[in-house]
Amino acid sequence: MMLTGATVSAFVACCVMLPIVASAQPSPSTVVTPAPESQFIPRARIQPKSDRTTITLINNTYASIMYQAVGDTQPRTLQGRTRVTLRGLRAPVTLTLDREDAGLLLVTPNPSPTSPETLEVLLDTTTDLGVDATTLRVERSGSVFLY
Repeated sequence: MMLTGATVSAFVACCVMLPIVASAQPSPSTVVTPAPESQFIPRARIQPKSDRTTITLINNTYASIMYQAVGDTQPRTLQGRTRVTLRGLRAPVTLTLDREDAGLLLVTPNPSPTSPETLEVLLDTTTDLGVDATTLRVERSGSVFLY
């Protein structure tokens, strides 16, 4: 079989692979995390003074509770049926709570009736996993959230 120039050109054209040019991918967009106030309903509101707040923990359980004001205190233990007041905490502040007996906690934050920058936090026993909370956060705005 004899190939003519036209036949060879057609053969080469059909069998030559051309590189595929990939389209430019859009750069990853910046992820903006909405403020907690726009995602959750605050459980309480206080009025921090110069971005400082006071939190009083009231342990109504018989169990010891480990707590820490992240960035302000080291982990500490609050014995059962006692209270402690943490003064001069910088808002925003995150408070972690953990019962040493691994029980569930009902955390009830209330603004102090006598001091607008103070939050009183009642710590009670619960058997309801749906209300168990281990983290409390006070935003600069004074909004208080439980997680």
